[in-house]
Amino acid sequence: TATTEIYTLSLRDALPIFFIASPAQSTAGAAIAPAVRVAIQDASGNTVTSFTGDVTVAPGANPAGGVWSATTTVAAVAGGATFSSLSVDKAASGYPLVAPSDPLTPATSAPFTVIAGAATELLFTVQPSAATAGAVITPQVEVTARDAHGNTATSFTGNVTVAFGSNPAGGTLSGTTQVAAVAGVAAFSALSMNTAGTYTLAASGTGLTPDTSASFTISAGAVSHLVFTGQPSAATAGASITPAVTVTARDSLGNTVTGFTGNVTVAIGTNPVGGVLSGTLTRAASGGIATFDDLRINAAAPGYTLTAHATGVTGAV
Repeated sequence: TATTEIYTLSLRDALPIFFIASPAQSTAGAAIAPAVRVAIQDASGNTVTSFTGDVTVAPGANPAGGVWSATTTVAAVAGGATFSSLSVDKAASGYPLVAPSDPLTPATSAPFTVIAGAATELLFTVQPSAATAGAVITPQVEVTARDAHGNTATSFTGNVTVAFGSNPAGGTLSGTTQVAAVAGVAAFSALSMNTAGTYTLAASGTGLTPDTSASFTISAGAVSHLVFTGQPSAATAGASITPAVTVTARDSLGNTVTGFTGNVTVAIGTNPVGGVLSGTLTRAASGGIATFDDLRINAAAPGYTLTAHATGVTGAV
């Protein structure tokens, strides 16, 4: 098996020292290949075949907080120590190795790079946030492809699709819902939903473990119009109309604007015989709904209609 001789030990005045060349670029979680080898040499550059002491290698710096695996201390055989399964699990540039084996003078390799492995899973790295119905979710939602060790798989350029994970309000997800990843990240810049409610999103990609987002809330927009949601029903002249008449404030997409607490006033729209509407004709909305529970008309006739209006809001008929 080929090896890379990255350490050379010289003997000067009976004190061996290390001279280190650089390990090759490797993949996160995979053994550095060719294998790391330490050679112990005398001042003339000859391998000291009688040296059988322990040789240790360790990270000189750990820019990504990686975990090193495999045996890091090896007994030299005929003046050489081979580390055939050294690996680190986090991708980063600037990993050097040091050889601090006492009584040998320590030395440090040139830094080398560990790259991410193949993509195995997806993760929402920018979660969907609260937004108004019909408005684009900002900041943009981002889904990252990661390898088995949690590194961003920067070589992944496949398609990632988002859809509802949970949709209790029966909303519609709009915008571009399938995006090709760039350097392992799929960015969804135009997602929106039409119905107020609490949702989650799910991200999927061929061959990758999917992910589900945290829950987020879509709220109704500004009040745009009023709707009779509890229509007036037939009643006896002079008696209260039952069940109560209700008028709801809605946004432009038909969501109830639960924060609306303004006054709503009802009146007769069509009045075939000149009847008089009595009761409490103006009510403050609660949760976006104004309830009229004591309305009555004094004159019997078919064909009455009511109207509802509020300041600055399109009325209802």
